[in-house]
Amino acid sequence: MKLRLYFLLFIVCNMYQAGQAQSIGTTFRVGLNSSRFLGPSEKAADGSDLEEFTTYTGFHVAGGVVFKLLDHYGFKAEIMYTQKGGRYRYEGPSTYIFTTTRSGNYATAVGTRTVSTRIINSYIALPVTGYMKYGKFELNAGVSIAVLAGTGAVGDLVFSGTSGINNEPVEINSLINHNYRRDGLEFTQNILSFQEEFFKEITVDGEQVILLTEETGYAQWTDSSVFGGVYGKPEVVLEDKPYRGLDFTLNAGASYYISPGLFVGLTASYGLRDVTNPYFEYSFSESEGLDRVERSDNDRNFVLMGSIGFSF
Repeated sequence: MKLRLYFLLFIVCNMYQAGQAQSIGTTFRVGLNSSRFLGPSEKAADGSDLEEFTTYTGFHVAGGVVFKLLDHYGFKAEIMYTQKGGRYRYEGPSTYIFTTTRSGNYATAVGTRTVSTRIINSYIALPVTGYMKYGKFELNAGVSIAVLAGTGAVGDLVFSGTSGINNEPVEINSLINHNYRRDGLEFTQNILSFQEEFFKEITVDGEQVILLTEETGYAQWTDSSVFGGVYGKPEVVLEDKPYRGLDFTLNAGASYYISPGLFVGLTASYGLRDVTNPYFEYSFSESEGLDRVERSDNDRNFVLMGSIGFSF
């Protein structure tokens, strides 16, 4: 019993001394991000990759509080605005399913699809990191939770092929401008109410197909009957988004102090969660009639952050 009491007193005394030594400071940093998705690629019949994930350059800005437990170590709690995402490219065989027709029927075409986009996801993050200093160098590691604040993609889409019944040539060339928070389902009659420069009309197997010249976020999910019928996903509602609202990461990095308060740093951030919603993941290269073939890839964020900032 006495041994336990002595041990408890020892712990309390050390905690008291640490509390007495503790001081509170501030930190601020800003910089550029090099981000990409880490995930598997869709494969062609010969095993080659049909998808490519490369880096996108965004930025971050963060500020917070430094809890200095001792002269050489402590921890930081920050609030950060940060851009994640990446560049995505698909090039290969594909089936195109047309749902917005004047008659209400569907049409298909088979050919080659090329999709090139820059995906930009903005987060409000709360990183908490422990740090340890060695002279002018500082090592840090910690965790972060991030809430999705904005999500979208820009790029272009090219499809070249033949219609599914009469083997007539089908050519599509559209811009991509996705805003998954703002965009909604576009029914045929809605599209026809737009000004003429915002849509085009093509004929596929005798069906008059209405297409947007600038594809919005749910252009491939334009008919609510398709949402719960043809594509077989009754659980999907428009409130679901292609990218999930929360991300969790592990962070580690190093900083060099140019002066006692000014530093430059590099941080690596690795996502612990699949950030894509499986309801919106489907194969470009395969289809079963008018049904999409689902893919449930595990896509994680990976970001390298270069920062300049101050800490006092």
